[in-house]
Amino acid sequence: MPSFDVEKTEITVFEIDGLYLFRQYFDEDGLFQQLEEYYNSERYRFEVPECDLPEISQILDNYFYELKLADNPAEYCAVIDKGIDASDIMRNAVATQRHRDFVIFLLKDKISLKQAKEHGAISLEKSEIYKEVLRWKTDGS
Repeated sequence: MPSFDVEKTEITVFEIDGLYLFRQYFDEDGLFQQLEEYYNSERYRFEVPECDLPEISQILDNYFYELKLADNPAEYCAVIDKGIDASDIMRNAVATQRHRDFVIFLLKDKISLKQAKEHGAISLEKSEIYKEVLRWKTDGS
């Protein structure tokens, strides 16, 4: 019996305040309909409670997507001065936070971080605010 391996699309997910957040565009209408109750249309992201994560993971697996929990969200963060146009960066942000004269973006994946750097951002780890405490919140970020 023939078998084949299908490469799954990896989706980075971030645990913040007991919710699992991710940003992903799905072409498949049926998939989005199954996940729609978790979609925050104001923030353009999915917000999944921990108790529902296994079910969501299985649904995504059926469509060849795989959730990957980010161990260190800071590795996905870009920083830019508040006055700079960041619309190209914002479209790939799972969350944002203002801190002093900066905007910090939690980006959906490492490719988005690379693209943000091409638009003038720097990684959080190289910024002057890296050592300051950051707290992501789902209600305002």
